[in-house]
Amino acid sequence: MRSWTLAVVSAMLIMLVSTSAASAATPTLGSSPDWSTVDGAVPYGNGHAVPLKAATPAWFTDELAARVDAANGAPVAAPNDAPLPGEVGIRPGSWMIAPAGCTMNFVFGSPGSYSIGTAGHCGTNGEEVVLLTLAPGGANPVLVELGTVQRSVDGGIGNDFALVSIRPELQSWVSPTIAIVAGPCGSYAGAGPEPVFHYGHGLAVGTGGTPRAGLALKWESSAFGWSGVAAPGDSGSSVRVNSGMQAAGDLTHLIVDTTWLPSYIAGTRMGRILQIAGQPLANSPLC
Repeated sequence: MRSWTLAVVSAMLIMLVSTSAASAATPTLGSSPDWSTVDGAVPYGNGHAVPLKAATPAWFTDELAARVDAANGAPVAAPNDAPLPGEVGIRPGSWMIAPAGCTMNFVFGSPGSYSIGTAGHCGTNGEEVVLLTLAPGGANPVLVELGTVQRSVDGGIGNDFALVSIRPELQSWVSPTIAIVAGPCGSYAGAGPEPVFHYGHGLAVGTGGTPRAGLALKWESSAFGWSGVAAPGDSGSSVRVNSGMQAAGDLTHLIVDTTWLPSYIAGTRMGRILQIAGQPLANSPLC
């Protein structure tokens, strides 16, 4: 089991480096690369933590960004090069393409004054957030300037979350239900083990949005970890447990540390997220 887990982590890391910035070293199969060279990696435990954000896509040019900004929240038709997103409106699982390639997580607040979360390392306070999504009732992808990052904490494993405002004119687009995997129905405060589910936009494994499952064995006061599949672009994804479809937290990092095995994907737990958000979690109406 341990050998299999190490092989999975190695394969994910090779994919991670291949899809990261050109400045990062690209390993060859069978090599023992220095994972500290992966873009954004920081020392953690006996190894490193690698944030799972992606770059803004090349098709989102400066000229297109200026058009989206000038639209002031009105939808702008996405170019032909843009992939088709797998979710509608604004919800957990929505696809952030700027200021970084990430995934949105849970909705907070109440109807008419909703906010939405992502990972703290996906944006800093005051930055405008742009989504690629489908307008409710529409069939073609659009770009919308969602709002601004209101609070961002980029403190590493177990302390990584950002809250993003949602423009008044886009409030009707909001659904608290996680794309495909459903929930959340309250917050999980247990200690596992728990099957977990998330929906994200990781490069290659999740482009356009895909649901994925894993098993969470590591539960700390503000962090949790699981085995599964994740890639750059999944940062921020909302993760829920199987029990009662409760919110577990957000997906933020890949852990390269044998003391964490068999878990190697990490995130911030809901208790800490709610402290940062300062707003209540919005449950799915399907609960």
